[in-house]
Amino acid sequence: MDKRPVFTIITICYRRLGFLKDSLAAMFRQSYQHLEIVIVDNGAIPEVYDYIMDLEKKDNRVKIVHFKENQYRIDQPHYMNRVCLGAALKAATGEFVFYQSDDDIISDDYVEKMVALFEGNPACTTAAGLVKDMDASGKLLPEGPRTTNFRPRYMPGHLLALNTLSRDWPCIMFNAPGCIFSYRRKEFTAMGGFHPSLEFSALWGIVPFGVTGFDETAVLYWRRHEGQLNKLMNFHGGTPYDVTMELLQEWQIKKRWAEAFGEKLAQDVVERITCSMSQNATEWFAVSFYHLRFKACWFLLKILWLQPYFWRMVLPCLWKEKKEFKYYLKPKFRRLFEAHPKLVEKFPWLRPLQKRAFK
Repeated sequence: MDKRPVFTIITICYRRLGFLKDSLAAMFRQSYQHLEIVIVDNGAIPEVYDYIMDLEKKDNRVKIVHFKENQYRIDQPHYMNRVCLGAALKAATGEFVFYQSDDDIISDDYVEKMVALFEGNPACTTAAGLVKDMDASGKLLPEGPRTTNFRPRYMPGHLLALNTLSRDWPCIMFNAPGCIFSYRRKEFTAMGGFHPSLEFSALWGIVPFGVTGFDETAVLYWRRHEGQLNKLMNFHGGTPYDVTMELLQEWQIKKRWAEAFGEKLAQDVVERITCSMSQNATEWFAVSFYHLRFKACWFLLKILWLQPYFWRMVLPCLWKEKKEFKYYLKPKFRRLFEAHPKLVEKFPWLRPLQKRAFK
């Protein structure tokens, strides 16, 4: 009797049936057959609901967790992660667990290579492959020389986390646009499981406290398209800042790091995380300002107005992101002046703006 461990893949679905079919088809093609596929029905539209219910009847590896209503909230964009993935993790029974977005695709041997990483080193608690970009049609995007994700097959997880916060290292060991880590399920659950801040909870709250594995031949194809959740969140002013600050408190990141690596390093890590998140949010404020997304600006301002970093860096960030004027506002002003050529005669103070729009 085969005693190979079960590997659980979790995905959340709502609409985007075409993407979901591609994603699930790659899971069913896996060379490693001991799978459990937990699909979260996040208030799915009828055609998606019918499709996953049919899958459950045909394949006993499929398990569905249902929500009658979609759990995404514009004012709390990360809320869905806590609710949907928390429920999926409770339903999971595999020794290893991995969350994959419903618009991404894994290579046919991805799971097999993740299991090999875990089995090859008992101290390995997290494992990851390499990310490659594809477009909405599934076509690979052109790649230049690789500049990131240079690391050994196994390494202490805290060194990988520190590398993401430091510019003093000779190479960038980690770079991924979304969730990429697989976990030993029991250890992962004991350490907190899926936090709303998915990527950063993994990177600073899970990965550092064990060995992390890496196989660059295992590929997750990350689909870039206009319907990406992160683009929707950014449009409404959603940044990782507030949810990452919650992570630092809820998971007592400073205490965890202090107990494992010393008080000095823990303090430095928390300061670097806070600075990094503040910078990211301030830059998004500047971009939203130039794109006239004032609701997003207001949302960000409510989060950041007590943060000294914001007031110190908002003007430099507005200057840094002034290129957004060229890419977004400039064409709009050009069309305005073309449609109303006598506007500057009525309002002479608009003449410098007109010259810049046509420059």
